[in-house]
Amino acid sequence: MFILNPFKRYFDVKVPLLFFGVALLSLLIIVYKLNNEVECNAKEFKIDAPSFTVGEFIIFSDDSNSSHSWRWYFGDDSQIAFRSKVAHSFDKEGSYLVKLVINNKCTLQKVITIVPRKTDVDQSLIPKINVPDYVVEGEEVVFEDTTIDAQSWEWRFGENMNNKVDSFDKKCTYTFTSPGRKMISLVVNDDYTHVGTKVIFVMPKKEQQVVQVDNKRKNPPINPFIHVPDAPPDDGNVVKVEKGPEIGGSDANKIEDVFSLVTNGKISYEELLQYFCKYNLPTVVFKDQKTCSLKEFYYQVKKERIKLKNISIQKVKDDCIVIILIDKKYKSVF
Repeated sequence: MFILNPFKRYFDVKVPLLFFGVALLSLLIIVYKLNNEVECNAKEFKIDAPSFTVGEFIIFSDDSNSSHSWRWYFGDDSQIAFRSKVAHSFDKEGSYLVKLVINNKCTLQKVITIVPRKTDVDQSLIPKINVPDYVVEGEEVVFEDTTIDAQSWEWRFGENMNNKVDSFDKKCTYTFTSPGRKMISLVVNDDYTHVGTKVIFVMPKKEQQVVQVDNKRKNPPINPFIHVPDAPPDDGNVVKVEKGPEIGGSDANKIEDVFSLVTNGKISYEELLQYFCKYNLPTVVFKDQKTCSLKEFYYQVKKERIKLKNISIQKVKDDCIVIILIDKKYKSVF
């Protein structure tokens, strides 16, 4: 007892308890972060193309582990693709932000630049696709190639997610199953350096008029399609886009007003999300072409209390804001 008395005088039992409590709290925080960490083994997606020119097919692919769903956004108002490997072509020159969402959690993105076709390309070798600019959904359309000395053909009509060939015939017919913008392409004699392309718009099918049945007829005609559904059932695995409320007024000025609330600490990140489409959040692009996520940008503006001016935005046809352009260079986000 005499030996322990000096230790009791200078040693407080609350000290190890305090250290134990801090260590336990740190362990709980680490376990929480590990359990809530977004699984994303992919650092970037692959791009394979002989050249980035207008009308030429570019192969985008992801071969990362633990990936089971993909959503590709090409930045040109085209349809979303849902495969790990897709082919896409751009019909206008310019810079496009290509974004891939993996497992509905992890987002990868790249800015690619599409250049015009070279003027020295022999235009006579490019197949001509002679079809109207507008066709109707559900109506059969005839396609025929008139290229001299053609021996083989590859027709693609813009509705195949895997970019498979739709027809190998010189003359073929095709019925478009959905409305919207379609990119048609034709490769003749396996010459992929001279691909014929044409953009057409498929108009929604016309509503059939209801025919009044004559009451005098005892046996009205039988409708063989009465049990056929108008559209395939909804796929529960496909994420539907939830659109935020329209900002209205001068959109760019409104965005500046919203971020002024962030600067003054008057709006949380969750409250900020109400101005954007939930499953297609915008990407922040700086003057030097570097990018960051909306969440990273929010916390940087809030931390540094930065006042933003001359913001511009880009939207897609469903009115979602997909790009916020900042007229500043990237330097630790700014």
